[in-house]
Amino acid sequence: MKPRTQFEKLVKISNEKLADITPKAYDWAVRTQIDHIAFRTSGYKCTCGDCTHRFNYEGKAKSIKCPHCGRMVKILDTNKRILLPAVYFNTTEVLDNIQVLRTFRLNATYRKGSESSYEVIEVCRLWLNSKGQTAVTSRKRTLGYYLDNFNWSSEIELKSLSEVYFAISDCNTYPYFSAIPELRRNGLKKSISYCNPFLLMKYLLTDSRIETLMKGGHTKAVRYFINNHYRLRYCWDSLKVAYRRGYEPTDYSLWCNTISILDRLGRDIRNAKYICPDNLKEAHDQWGRKYQQVERIRIDREQMIKAKKDEDKFIKEKSRFFNIVIKDSDITISVLNSIEEYRAEGDAMHHCVFSASYYNISDSVILSARDKDGRRIETIEFSLTQGKVVQSRGVCNKNTEFHDRIVSLVNDNASLFKKAKESA
Repeated sequence: MKPRTQFEKLVKISNEKLADITPKAYDWAVRTQIDHIAFRTSGYKCTCGDCTHRFNYEGKAKSIKCPHCGRMVKILDTNKRILLPAVYFNTTEVLDNIQVLRTFRLNATYRKGSESSYEVIEVCRLWLNSKGQTAVTSRKRTLGYYLDNFNWSSEIELKSLSEVYFAISDCNTYPYFSAIPELRRNGLKKSISYCNPFLLMKYLLTDSRIETLMKGGHTKAVRYFINNHYRLRYCWDSLKVAYRRGYEPTDYSLWCNTISILDRLGRDIRNAKYICPDNLKEAHDQWGRKYQQVERIRIDREQMIKAKKDEDKFIKEKSRFFNIVIKDSDITISVLNSIEEYRAEGDAMHHCVFSASYYNISDSVILSARDKDGRRIETIEFSLTQGKVVQSRGVCNKNTEFHDRIVSLVNDNASLFKKAKESA
């Protein structure tokens, strides 16, 4: 790709000057970033994948020290003789006053009976200047489902920056690094392995809020807002109030959700009474339930407004059936004769007779069955074309002990609906 800006031109020149990975960074990656394997077969016979020493181990610990080389090895019960694990890691350095994050892939070869071998391949380089401008140089990517489909034999050249490179570089970073003065000034002084390192460096130069959190020592907040940067927009003022009160959220995701709910409910999200709860989870659940109630009322109101527009059609089609009442010694079944009754029936019985707009179905007549005391038992749908009950539901769509009796009672009086229909 040809450089389009002055910064990309400088990056292209600097890209040719980078040296190979340092021996210390290589040793750190091999020592700490990849699992070292001990092959264990039946009889608890183990073979160290690093030094090939053989020993017996019957314990259940997942990792132990090899008694020969002293390296921590992961016990792997397997009959395989070759394992090829791989891992990504970063190093950071400064070149031509540009911050560069270099991402490497460490490939290990563990062959039972042979000493382990390692290979480091550089994947991409993310560049950042003091103004927050970014660029990437990388190997060519090939088509495929996985993000790291790279052509490993290609050169590292200037490419278009995409989310792929942020995802690949979101891994552990060599703790000994150099940084441009602007990053040091803005708080980058310690290890950056706790979050996406390149996004952290970028936001430190372009967002004063991340700089404030970094200098204040709020590393949990930095880790969260680096990956959820959009949430700073509505949480920042609340966060400043909370910090002034000495309050540190135990779970930033849960806390931000709570702030969002409070804002939607019209509460003051700068009031410590709301934003600094003693029990965050309990407060989150409490306000969540309150918001669900408000939403249900709003949705119900909107549905009612929509239903009222269909009221004339409903009365025109269904009014001829309003006087139908079916009784026996214990049960009274009557037609629902208004949209308000549909809503009341749906609320009381916890089903969708109102929300699914059954009042709008031309072929159906909806009836409510009640006992002697007027308590609702089941809601019945009678089909005018089929001339019979198509469904009858109790609370939460469950059948009651009266189900068969109700269905038979309505079907036995199907002639009432036929007469009403013909009288129109």
